[in-house]
Amino acid sequence: MLQFIPIIDENIIAVRASGKLTHEDYQRFLPQLEDEINKLQKASLLLEFDNFSGWEIEAAKDDFKFALKHLSELDRIAVVGDKAWEHWMVLMIKPFLPFGKSQYFNRENLQDAWDWLREKQEMQKAAEQLRPYKHIVVAVDFSLQSIHACKRAIELAKSYKASVTLLNVTREMLAYPPYDDMGMYDTIPESLKEQNQQFMESAESQMVAFVANLKIDYPIETQVLGGEKDLSITSFLATKKADLVVFGAKKKKGIDKLSLSTPHYVQNHSRCELLIVPIPDSSL
Repeated sequence: MLQFIPIIDENIIAVRASGKLTHEDYQRFLPQLEDEINKLQKASLLLEFDNFSGWEIEAAKDDFKFALKHLSELDRIAVVGDKAWEHWMVLMIKPFLPFGKSQYFNRENLQDAWDWLREKQEMQKAAEQLRPYKHIVVAVDFSLQSIHACKRAIELAKSYKASVTLLNVTREMLAYPPYDDMGMYDTIPESLKEQNQQFMESAESQMVAFVANLKIDYPIETQVLGGEKDLSITSFLATKKADLVVFGAKKKKGIDKLSLSTPHYVQNHSRCELLIVPIPDSSL
């Protein structure tokens, strides 16, 4: 017997086949199935075998004719069963279908079959929900890698008409022990305050020179902060509602060393998307 399985998915047709299929089963069911396929235009099919014992000769012919006519109209085909010959049957039709279009799942993996069928729909929904970047932040340390990262970020910004901020975080001595942990911020020696101010002024001067060296024709903002790098960048991204943060890296194989780095911290503590832009050795 052939019967529809009630589902809530918009572009998936689910069918259960049980017992031994007859010509009468196909005569009754195929017109309904064809209507569903035509109505959905590009549907996926889940075929679940439940105590299935095969086809009568005429039914097998009906099945073959239907497959020739409609398989190309289906997006994905998931077959769920519990017999080796059912798996073999799916392997037989795979060469006649585009790569990755059909898949066999054991009955205990029924959820995996549904996940596979829904995968493309979920990806399409996610793509439709993707919003264009509005604010891109580039974390810079004034290195050659940072220049490369900035140029990539500006390319993206032009495509999305997004704003760009170059962010540098300078280590601020005032925020570290023994002074701050002891609640003695007001008693920090003037020499340390002056040294910290010099660090900030130096970073701001470097930022001006860095921007001039970029030689770009796109409006950008700059920001120099003092403090702990990981926390400062993460906080800045959140307060400014940044969509994307870009980091430069020396080379691709060097990305493996980022597991304990600032990009890794930002990835785990921020909702902002992250892009790492490596440059080849020849550019260094």
